[in-house]
Amino acid sequence: MKQIPKEEVGKMKRKLIVLGIAAIVSVTISLTTVSTLSAHKKPEIPFVGMSMTYYANAYGNFVSRPVTVLKYYPETNSVLLRDGSDWMTIDVATREVLWTSGGFYNVGDAVEYWIPTNVRIGSHVKIGSLEVEVIGSAVLSVEGKSVDCWQLYTTSSNMQDTWYYEKRTGLWIAASWVMWDGDGTPLNSWGGHLASTDVNL
Repeated sequence: MKQIPKEEVGKMKRKLIVLGIAAIVSVTISLTTVSTLSAHKKPEIPFVGMSMTYYANAYGNFVSRPVTVLKYYPETNSVLLRDGSDWMTIDVATREVLWTSGGFYNVGDAVEYWIPTNVRIGSHVKIGSLEVEVIGSAVLSVEGKSVDCWQLYTTSSNMQDTWYYEKRTGLWIAASWVMWDGDGTPLNSWGGHLASTDVNL
């Protein structure tokens, strides 16, 4: 039987030690990554049962605006949503209205209830039939909790709109808009914020 020189044995031991340490480090990193991803996993919205209640000053009156996701249709990746007295079927991926009972949105409009989570300052997002720009960040309060939001804005000759969306989930947190006539006299306005939700913010 051939004897392995001591120096070769030493090299082999060192290689085994290095491989063992690499394996331990690799497993540790993998476990840490999985743990971190699990802890920061973004909730998927919309989900069946998702509800939001907004309080607003609309046209000079206080209103409560309940919004609820009632059903998911896997064959079309769409949801049935009720906003007050309005019913809508919404494409989850595009946020576009596929069917509506009437009200604020038309078929083809993109709803305001959530936006993509991969936006940044300068990104453009469709809301309603408008192209809206992400212009900054703001911290708002929902149910006493500070919420980090994106601020979106658009303006036209007779209207100005601002929306706020929670950065991690894309959920709609607040909005305000005002419309005026050709002389600059205000015609209508809406300003409201999320008062309660079952989305984990």
